[in-house]
Amino acid sequence: MSNLRRGTSAACLVIALALVVPGSALATPPGTNGRITYMQFDDNGQFQVWVANPDLTGQTQITPGTSDGWMPGWSPDGSRIVFASHRDDPDPNDAVEIMDVFTMRPDGSDVRKLTDSVGYSGSASWSPDGRWIVYSADRADYPSAQGIYLIPSDGSAPPHRITTLPAGSWWQELPRFSPDGSRLVFNEYRGGKELRKGAYVAEQSALFTVRPDGTDLRQITPWGIHASDADWSPDGKRLVFGAQPTHIGNIGDVMIADADGGHLKDLTQDHGLTGLGNIKAIEYEESFNPAWSPDGTKIIFLAFSFNGDDGFVAGLQTMNPDGSGRTFIGEEPVEGHQPDWGTAPLAP
Repeated sequence: MSNLRRGTSAACLVIALALVVPGSALATPPGTNGRITYMQFDDNGQFQVWVANPDLTGQTQITPGTSDGWMPGWSPDGSRIVFASHRDDPDPNDAVEIMDVFTMRPDGSDVRKLTDSVGYSGSASWSPDGRWIVYSADRADYPSAQGIYLIPSDGSAPPHRITTLPAGSWWQELPRFSPDGSRLVFNEYRGGKELRKGAYVAEQSALFTVRPDGTDLRQITPWGIHASDADWSPDGKRLVFGAQPTHIGNIGDVMIADADGGHLKDLTQDHGLTGLGNIKAIEYEESFNPAWSPDGTKIIFLAFSFNGDDGFVAGLQTMNPDGSGRTFIGEEPVEGHQPDWGTAPLAP
């Protein structure tokens, strides 16, 4: 069972077709705005982890070209980054996916492996005190063992299971601690399978919250808006996430809601995809991978667009929490997937 399509965002525009699979964002520690980390394709089409100042100065690749780097996220104190990688998969070409969770310093040194190369482990993030890593795994026993797990951030104890995949659903991922540590948010997928010969149900996703001990599970968004990839605001009162809330052709918008799912609001109201059949008539726009700034004043996200005049544009943007002030960051757009904004001091 491969979950990699949920861990990234990619666009393929061929003649008159755009296809995007939205991905993930990571939890933001409260504090002073520092550096960002994100995934970016290298020349071989493999994701690597990068760090940069929030204006994209000081961009530095910190995983080696011989290995991949997925889903990077800052520790609360900015001293380490958690990420996932296939680097210890003995046979990347076979049907068994081996992905592990690692941590490293912001310069890419002192890489430490936390998980045990048993199946898939990924989409990890930190607890507010930095002592724990929460992540999604299947323990090479899908679907029985698929769910959300917890492990000490130093790898000193085996993983502890928090959730169990319910009947009718097929994956849980992207767990994120609330800033006070009292709850986790994660997304769950269902559908996307043949129910009976000739009849299919579309894939759906929803956000859930749960206590770290696995009790008090609550669904906080409806299945119909396809919510996923949530990040808590630094004060813990709101969640920002990706969704498909509006109209036929809509691919992905960034939305915001209260921590209990109330007061849903579409922040980006992207165009989606229309005009197929005529390259000059195509319009395509979507946004995904949102994350808060540590001081709570900005939201960073990745935006894709295409039209017959400007061609394809992909780049990191920021906006205010009410959706205003949307703008690209950096002198040139950077296709930085799964950005996470931490408190690590800015690079000179």
